[in-house]
Formats: sequence, structure tokens, C-alpha cells
Amino acid sequence: MIDVSSLSGRDGLKLRLERRIQHLPVLPAVLLKLLALDRTADRFSDEVLRLIGAEASFTARVLGAANSAESAPASPITTLRAAITRIGSARAVDLVTAGAVTRVFVPREPMEKALWRHSLQVAVAASALARAARDPEVPPAEVYPAALLHDVGRVVMFLEAPELLRLVDEGDWDSPELLIAAEREICGVTHPELGAVACQQWGLPESIVHAVRVHHDPLAGRAATRTGKLVALVQLADLAMFPSALPGTPGWDEAGEALVKKVLLPKLPSFVHLDAAQLHDLIGAAVGQSEMTARALGFGEDPSAA
Repeated sequence: MIDVSSLSGRDGLKLRLERRIQHLPVLPAVLLKLLALDRTADRFSDEVLRLIGAEASFTARVLGAANSAESAPASPITTLRAAITRIGSARAVDLVTAGAVTRVFVPREPMEKALWRHSLQVAVAASALARAARDPEVPPAEVYPAALLHDVGRVVMFLEAPELLRLVDEGDWDSPELLIAAEREICGVTHPELGAVACQQWGLPESIVHAVRVHHDPLAGRAATRTGKLVALVQLADLAMFPSALPGTPGWDEAGEALVKKVLLPKLPSFVHLDAAQLHDLIGAAVGQSEMTARALGFGEDPSAA
């Protein structure tokens, strides 16, 4: 057990964390409209162009991604329409979603950046799993923000009490269950609880709020319901990227093959039809894509730090 005898005012800390959430900046109204779009509709691309074009920072973000080294255009892309054509409408929405959320918090410290890189990995992997499932009940457009925000409660903890979040991360835990127990013991509240409150305050759909609240509940992802399937995808993606969330541990590159066969494949939801090789490739591609997004947002891995 973690010795918390030297920590003062745990109940006071819980109140401070809840107060921090009450004073979070609101998400841009344009973002909420983007998240509400039906990606299967004929006018999806036109609506994406219209909504992103109404927000200068979103436009700049998409133009930057379209002109990045990863996109490698033959000549500079100077219009939003051409940029969206280059990277795709769905990718543009995901990029501005991640940008808008991280703009609320502006990750500066290495730990903050690591938290958001992990969240991006989970978001990209979960939405890729949703595309592979082709289940109309779990559209990638809904899976992505739920997965992106699954650990937003940990970010709130860092902003209010970074020393205690470090104490949690330095604790003797190697599973999501032990992480939750450590948070409860030290902070008096868990990051899924804080994250769900934040999502409610932002006016996000209840399915996303629910997924954030229960993403560490092993029973929640087994329900054969629309929300149960959403939670299952977030949980599997989080499990795949869990090594990157552990302090001082290797990421996907070292954990990949063994993690797929021993941990992920046995927990693969029945509505996702992938074999071990396909699942390994999907997760590996998600890691690469999420790192490109992290670099576009300014908090990717620093190659000089390797």
C-alpha cells in the first residue's frame, strides 16, 4: 500500500480537482458541431469544409498537416479545400478535435505531453478498430473523441496537483485496476470520475461521458449494447497502448507481438474480426499515425531525447 500519512487534506484535494474542472475553458462550438456530423452523409465533406473554414486556428492546423513532411505534397497546398482533399475529411476532423482539446490544456511539461501522446494513440487505435469492425453502432466519429478524452481526468490531476500525480505514477502498480486504487488512495477520486465530469461540463454526448467514466470497468465493455461496444473499443485500444502509459516502460515497439498474442487477442470484441497479424499491424499503424498528429500539434517525441 502507498503511505499517504504525509499527505494532507485529501478531501480538500478532491474539492480542488472538482473546482478545477468547473473552471476549464469551454470547447469551441464549432468543434461540437464537427463531432455531431454524420460521416456517412453525402454532404459530410462539404460540412467539414464549411465548419473548419469558420475557425482560423482549425484552418491553419489542417493546412499545416497537409503541407507536412508526412503528407509530402508535390507543391505547397494553399487552400483549405485542397488541404482537406489531401488528408481526408475524417482525418481533418480528428486533427482539429485533438488540437482543440489540447488547446484547452496546452501541454508544456514532459509528463503532460506524454499523457496526450498516450491519449492520441488510444484515439487513433480505437477509431481504426471501429473502421475494421464496420459496425454501424460504433462509428469512428464517436469512438475517436471518447478515446481521446478517456484520460482527461489524469490531465486535470496534473494541472492541479502534479506532485501527487507523480506519486501515483511512481507507485507499485502495473495494471489499470491498481492505478485506480492508487488514485483513490492518494487523491480521493479517480481519473475516470474526473474525466466524466469534465465531458459533461463540455456538453459532450452521454455515450462519450459514459465511456470515459467506465473505461477501466472490466464489465462495462462486455455489454452487447451500442455503448458497451464503444467502451469495448476504447478499453482494447487503451490496453494496447497501456505500456506507453506506464512510467519508465517500453512502448509498442518492444511490447507489440507478445502483447497482441497474450493480452489483446483474447480480449478482442466479438464484433471485431481480426487475426493476430492484422491486429498487430493495425495497432502498429495507429502508433505511427498518432505520432504524426502529436508532432503536428507540437508535442511529439523529441528525437534528440532518445
